[in-house]
Amino acid sequence: MSLLDNAAAVLDERGVLEPLGGLIRQVYRRAADRHEPELGDDAMSFGTTVWRNLTNLGKATFAGVDGVRVRLEDNSLEVLCAGYVVRLYSLQGGIESIRWEGSEARLGGAVENSHDGQLAFDDDEQFPEVFAGMVPPKRHLRVAHTGDITTGEATAYLGLPRDNREGGSPWFEVMLWFGEAVTVGTPLPVVGDPTGVPGQRHDELPIPELPIETLRPGLAAGRTFGASAGRSA
Repeated sequence: MSLLDNAAAVLDERGVLEPLGGLIRQVYRRAADRHEPELGDDAMSFGTTVWRNLTNLGKATFAGVDGVRVRLEDNSLEVLCAGYVVRLYSLQGGIESIRWEGSEARLGGAVENSHDGQLAFDDDEQFPEVFAGMVPPKRHLRVAHTGDITTGEATAYLGLPRDNREGGSPWFEVMLWFGEAVTVGTPLPVVGDPTGVPGQRHDELPIPELPIETLRPGLAAGRTFGASAGRSA
């Protein structure tokens, strides 16, 4: 059994893959149902909806599940189970075209997987009970997902990322998890300079922190909405 087959078997046995796959399919279907180009929706809004829904609903899906922990890294969902670290990324074209240089967290898993004799633990603040045993070799897994903006039909790959900054495949192993294999096209756009190293993607955009201010009584009198917000704050 290959390392990827073994990882998939462990995660399936622990109840990770079935609900995660179901969530991805569900989110793409709903995003396609709500997509209305005539109201200004485009590929970017579709991709952002998918990303935020997967992040928010992913946390709820695994809340309280024994041996499974979720957290956010670079505003992307990360599932931790049995020593494995599973992260989700939208696929921007063919499966071999994926790049890991977009962020430190994005690249870090591929680099760690590429170390010979890898045995690594998270730092104290990130160390959950599921890492108490031996850490599996090539513990970082990536789910690369995409979907049809019209039908909502989703495709997902599961793979072990590889540091390929000096060439070669971005994967040690990768397999089609469900859906139709992606060969051409890029339904969800990359944000940044397409001529250089990929920059921020729609699934790595920072979430703005909006200040909450209480209006002074003299200013609140003529602003019903603001006054209401001020009392709520």
